[in-house]
Amino acid sequence: MTRIVFTAMPASGHVNPSAPLVRELIHRGFDVEFYATEQFRPLAESLGAEFRAYPEDTISSAVIAKATIEGGSTKVVQRLLESTPTLLEFLQSQLHEDPPDAVMFDSNALWGRMLATSLDRPAISLMTTMFVGSATLRALRARELLSAVRESVTAVPGTLRARRRLLRGVDPGLLPASPVFPTRGELTLFPIPEWMQAPDPRRDASCHFVGPSIEAAARTEESDPDLEAVLSGADPLVVVSLGTLHAGGQDFFRSCIEAFAPLPANVLLAVGVSTDPAVLGQAPSNIIVRRVIPQLEALRHAAVFVTHGGMNSVLEALHFGVPMVVIPQQVEQLLIGLTVADRGAGCVLRPHLSRRGIPTGQLSAAVESLLHEPSYTACARSLAATLHEGGGAETAADHVERLLGTDSRQSRTAR
Repeated sequence: MTRIVFTAMPASGHVNPSAPLVRELIHRGFDVEFYATEQFRPLAESLGAEFRAYPEDTISSAVIAKATIEGGSTKVVQRLLESTPTLLEFLQSQLHEDPPDAVMFDSNALWGRMLATSLDRPAISLMTTMFVGSATLRALRARELLSAVRESVTAVPGTLRARRRLLRGVDPGLLPASPVFPTRGELTLFPIPEWMQAPDPRRDASCHFVGPSIEAAARTEESDPDLEAVLSGADPLVVVSLGTLHAGGQDFFRSCIEAFAPLPANVLLAVGVSTDPAVLGQAPSNIIVRRVIPQLEALRHAAVFVTHGGMNSVLEALHFGVPMVVIPQQVEQLLIGLTVADRGAGCVLRPHLSRRGIPTGQLSAAVESLLHEPSYTACARSLAATLHEGGGAETAADHVERLLGTDSRQSRTAR
């Protein structure tokens, strides 16, 4: 049996898109060992994978979220570099005597790429977003660019120190060619539609855009009677979430409550694990506030999605044909939001990029526009039809089999 080790980036927006491919490989007879934090054990085991926990105090969703708030992507890179020596040593100790046939890794999990090189095994990168190059900074306005520089500059010295420590602590020959992030492999799989990727010189024959495979069954979020009542109600539903890594801030959520209270719609507001719903006070009768929500089930019933514009969230909304108000927190999300808006499936509100608040009138006007103008929903539904043209997890597994030289016809008989 062909054995693959998968090293995850322990954040929901990275792990969830990997789940369909892991499941598909297991269905084809592969043995998959899934390395992540304990948070993702239930998901990994539900896929049929053999779960292996990362050492504690290395990298986690909480660490990534805190770094995102403190210094954006630069601070996240620092934390990834700091964790890499420990994780690489751990993985080598686990797998040196009995190496797998291949190593699959999230494109941010540098330790997975280095593991593949150290074991001399095929390297398969799973890139859950698009290539973002320096040219994309042109999409930022002057105030937004200044804010991004201010946010990241404090993290630059720490990131450089982490890189120097990494170079001193490991064999430099194990490091991929610069730029280190995103980390590519001999095969690089993008679970996104090809039309979302702008031209980029890093794209070559090893890159394959297979599109997403949305699996509600792979999720573990819980619902409750109040949520179920809203999801099954007759009134339009507006879902608000800035994802698992961005705090959003109490001021933003209070603005949402004020802006959406008069709407002739129900509103489901996900504030994240770092915000206590109680601090927002008593919400109006049409607004339900939760730390986390069953996002796929909510989007299945939604009329509008207010989102930070993370790739995973955007693709899930498009899967259900839901138009979006995109409120990006960083440049990558701005690019994703502009792509959605250019195709008529939503609009972009940019104040958070320069760390300004969004006026309640602007919030309510954007949502009302999407609720009352049917062209937004029509465009979102049109894009939904394109998401799966790349073949999804099945095509991704085909590419893996070709790389490893396994016989697809024989493996599929094991289903």
